Amino acid sequence: MVYSKNHLLSSLKDTPFYDSRKFPKYSNNDILSQIIIRNLLGHFNQADQLALIDAPLLLKYINACSQPTLSRFFDRVTIKTNMYLKELVQKLGCDYVNTNVQDIILDVDSTKDITNGHQEGASYIFYYGINGYHSMTINEYNTKLLLSSNFRTGSAYSSNGFLNELKEVLSHLDRKGKTISFRGGSAFYNAEFLDYMNNEKIKYYV
Repeated sequence: MVYSKNHLLSSLKDTPFYDSRKFPKYSNNDILSQIIIRNLLGHFNQADQLALIDAPLLLKYINACSQPTLSRFFDRVTIKTNMYLKELVQKLGCDYVNTNVQDIILDVDSTKDITNGHQEGASYIFYYGINGYHSMTINEYNTKLLLSSNFRTGSAYSSNGFLNELKEVLSHLDRKGKTISFRGGSAFYNAEFLDYMNNEKIKYYV
């Protein structure tokens, strides 16, 4: 495949899935690669799978599956799958930052994922005025890269789980000869957080 040299896509071969199929026509890695390519093309819904099936140029390089096949793919995704992909994206993002950024600026923020109906873990988020999940992200300002995310319940406080996410990011960053700064809202004005950043010699703006 023409995209096999892409570092992200080629790294997917070790992604763990729960797969009891005997003779699959499409591997899980092939389907996952299709999802990534489709998203890069600006198509984010399962129904948009036709964007791949109906593209003559793309069909020269990928064996696009049907939308029902894509739907069944998500039945094979596990927590291990999600954790592997999170660490992979985190490592690739930090590798890029290590190579290209001298003064690293980490922006942390909570965000919303709107839900419809009664979804497990979702609740009313007063700050946003919606029902949904209250996720958290850490982005690097200069590159605009997502370095970490935490999918949380709707009732989670804005800074819940922050320190663990920050430690994960820092474990992948090459800090030798570089400065690291942190920016966050008032929810991150917390003695434990500030003490940790002082000890790690991280500048912070809250």
